Amino acid sequence: MIFMTTAFASPSTYVQGKNLLDHAAEYIKPYGDHGLLLTDNNVWNLLGEKFYNTLNQDGLKIEHVEFNGESSPEEIARIQTIGEQSDAKFIIALGGGKTNDTTKAVGDQLKIPVVIAPTLASNDSPCTRLSVIYSENGEFLKYMFYDKNPDLVLVDTSVIAGAPVRFLIDGIADALSTNVEAQTIARARTTTLLPLKTQQTQAGLALAEKCEALLFQYTDAAVATAKARMVTPALDHIIEANILLSGVGAESSGLAAAHSFQNGLTALTGDVHKLTHGQKVAFGTLVNLVLEGASDERLTKYLKFEVDLGLPTTLRDLHLENASNADLMKVAELTTQTGETIHNMGFAVTADDVFQAIKAVDAFSRTYQGLA
Repeated sequence: MIFMTTAFASPSTYVQGKNLLDHAAEYIKPYGDHGLLLTDNNVWNLLGEKFYNTLNQDGLKIEHVEFNGESSPEEIARIQTIGEQSDAKFIIALGGGKTNDTTKAVGDQLKIPVVIAPTLASNDSPCTRLSVIYSENGEFLKYMFYDKNPDLVLVDTSVIAGAPVRFLIDGIADALSTNVEAQTIARARTTTLLPLKTQQTQAGLALAEKCEALLFQYTDAAVATAKARMVTPALDHIIEANILLSGVGAESSGLAAAHSFQNGLTALTGDVHKLTHGQKVAFGTLVNLVLEGASDERLTKYLKFEVDLGLPTTLRDLHLENASNADLMKVAELTTQTGETIHNMGFAVTADDVFQAIKAVDAFSRTYQGLA
């Protein structure tokens, strides 16, 4: 008999609703009466100042700290010092992924509650217990892992609906990989993103499956709704899939080839890096499916979904139509470097396997679309 150690993690509290920021104080007050609000200048001008005033009017003492734009060790240290000087009882992020990551890092250093109020549904960072850390010049440095997930995630659906629809589609692309990779991990009985090499709980796997189900059921209606900047149940479902189900599902179910491929693209320079994380992962999801030997029916299901959303499914879409085989092999080699999550596939994956899969995805998509 094989005994497994399984684990599941999530934010302590997740709240989602229309115009939620107008009465957010009631959810934040249990953490203390004064804290920091971290926003960049653009978010401050759009809605941060209003949020700040609302929190103060509702009985909280909030200090606004302008985020300089990079989740760097220097920025984390700067904000940590401000928090220490003001004896902040909590810290709030209002913004995108780097604002969220910096806030989580500061909260971990100060050992105070972390509140995340995302302004986009473009990724699942609001719910996870890790940050991506960059240099002041924007170069990737490392991942930082924490002992716990954020204490409170407040998702105002009216704010998400007000953002350009491309950000919602980016989040859908990232979320689409969640169950594909989770099912790979389940078959392989390999480990999740949580510490101590733990394996999946059925709860984590169920959330990944529900994430995918919502995407295939409601994406068309949600995208149309977001283009009109309205909030409907369909958009509610997709926002939850992008932020909560994708974040908790991926963290508690694990990653495989799709995200490794995204990392592997850093082997190259050029226009490929004009694409977002979600766009790169979209192609990686198809690579994951090819590597695991997905049937024509299964591969076509995901390919059609991505093509309909305008996501990258060919080398041309990745701005790599002129990449040499040697260049693509560099991507494949970096995708399979030691420590990458592609080694959770449950079978040995070589750089040549990834190279063949990249070419196969391109050929399959071009054939499907009737492209030369």
